[in-house]
Amino acid sequence: MLSPYNDLIRLYFPPSEWARANCVANNECSPDRVGFPETCIGDEGLTDCGHGAVQSRSWGPFQILDSCWNPDLNPNSPFTPEQWAMVLEPNVNTWMASVIWSRSGWAAWTTCGLCEACGVEGGDTPYPDGPISPTVPPIVIPPEIVKPSGAGPAVFGLGALIFGLLLLPVGK
Repeated sequence: MLSPYNDLIRLYFPPSEWARANCVANNECSPDRVGFPETCIGDEGLTDCGHGAVQSRSWGPFQILDSCWNPDLNPNSPFTPEQWAMVLEPNVNTWMASVIWSRSGWAAWTTCGLCEACGVEGGDTPYPDGPISPTVPPIVIPPEIVKPSGAGPAVFGLGALIFGLLLLPVGK
């Protein structure tokens, strides 16, 4: 089942992970939850993310643990305080999930078993440095433009010549 965040998942995860990411998002914070998505905040109790057990809460569609990923609580977090401040914003939360997945695989989520994903390792994420605006689609240069045929420069030159001729003043 596609999650309400499928468009963001397709932006931040590789195609091989779209189904698993949708499954994890749906199981972490179900669209059937009363008050969804505002109720996507959970108390997790004590968790240990490698720097001692601390009281933890999970945030947003992917239920990202603050004890593991909030830079104020974990100095090894890849996120900035400014990014963490937007953890409930679905675009940022989904981007954060892709970064966590790239570092830890799906085992970072307790619901990975429901998605048959616990053994799936992470990989490259298209935007490792920060979220992008979901309203502006990424610019993809078609391969035929990147590797033009031999006629490409000739066609461009001919076009420039015709354009230049159009700009010449017509005799009086």
